[in-house]
Amino acid sequence: MEQVLHWSSVTLMAAGSFFTFAMTIGMLRFPDAYTRLHAGTKGLTIGGGLILIGAALVSPDWVFALRILLVGIFMLITNPIATQAVARANYSVQRARHHMVLDEYQEFLEEENHES
Repeated sequence: MEQVLHWSSVTLMAAGSFFTFAMTIGMLRFPDAYTRLHAGTKGLTIGGGLILIGAALVSPDWVFALRILLVGIFMLITNPIATQAVARANYSVQRARHHMVLDEYQEFLEEENHES
């Protein structure tokens, strides 16, 4: 049973490392802030989650594994929220807006201003 947990952990950590590496490539290659945010969020959420699950599988006791899983849950909750905040801040600065083909958020803001 210990061998199965060990190899499952190694597999999960390797997959998490692959997603993190893919995130790094995406952050370097994508052209604008929004696609880079997408790569960063997906890579960190999936890659970090897989690495934490792999670490929890080989943890010495269940209390330590529970702490690792709580860190993973915290990461799953806060990572998308932080990315949304960064994307809105980038949008409000208006540096990348001239490259947009379709700006649905601007249409939403205009509708919201007309209603009030």
